Amino acid sequence: MQTRISRRMRAASVIEFVHALKDLSFYKIFVIVLLFSASSPLFAWKETWNPNQVSIGQRSEYVLEFREGEIVSPDFPLKGVHADPDSSDLPLLEVLSVDVEKDRIKLIVVYYATGKFTLPVVWKDKSSKEYRSEAELTVLSSLSEKDKAPEDILPPLEFSGPYGWKLAALFAGMTAILLGIFYAWYLHQTRVHRPMDAVIQTDPWLHRILIYENGLDELINSSPIHAREFYRALSGYIRENMARRLNTSFAHLTEEELFSKIYDSFPIEGEEARSWENLLRKSQYSGENASISREDAVQAWDYWKEVLAE
Repeated sequence: MQTRISRRMRAASVIEFVHALKDLSFYKIFVIVLLFSASSPLFAWKETWNPNQVSIGQRSEYVLEFREGEIVSPDFPLKGVHADPDSSDLPLLEVLSVDVEKDRIKLIVVYYATGKFTLPVVWKDKSSKEYRSEAELTVLSSLSEKDKAPEDILPPLEFSGPYGWKLAALFAGMTAILLGIFYAWYLHQTRVHRPMDAVIQTDPWLHRILIYENGLDELINSSPIHAREFYRALSGYIRENMARRLNTSFAHLTEEELFSKIYDSFPIEGEEARSWENLLRKSQYSGENASISREDAVQAWDYWKEVLAE
């Protein structure tokens, strides 16, 4: 009887010892994992974009947070405009502000192209291992497919000039309609074969082009001439003339896609096309509220009249 009890006591002691070893191993593993994780870069710094999805010309805030002393020799883009690596004469992004603290680096950034981008930010940890930014910012086009009518961008007759110019624009629009009716009557008189019950229609692109022409004329005769409004109207004028020539809508294209079509369809040098693309993109989407002279505005409009007429 005593032998059985002794055996049971020894067995119980062995089981308790095994459980103690298991608990000890668990705590050791837990401590090791905790120490390893604490020394991992995952705990050393954090990157964020706010917001992480924007349109062209919209600001976004990039923040790199880290524990003091964890990051050595950070390298980041300085304040100003930075060129596209694939096309040095076109701007890719603009850093509006830089704020560097002992445990944080913050940049306010604007992108002038669509796509997914990571900032060229590089740093080293305490062991001199190099790291690069992996946080992505998605940049979308500011023009959607629904923006197919010029009224969505530049409302007709809603110009900034005096009432007399608005009235002149109204008369110009009525004159265009009367000319369209006269042209249809002329075709009928010259015995062009048409169904008898057909409805007389004007050129589907003509009215839109006239709206932009009137708007540009109004802006040129105003003072001051705001660069953003003028080049936005000029961009619409170019798009509608392209649409009329190729019989398709160009309202949804970005400036880069638009000038790619222009370069393929019109006798314009690639360098000159990129220069105009740069000017239109920067003037429409940057945060600057600049103005241009009347001479520059007239010269720009006359240039595109000549190009689009060829």
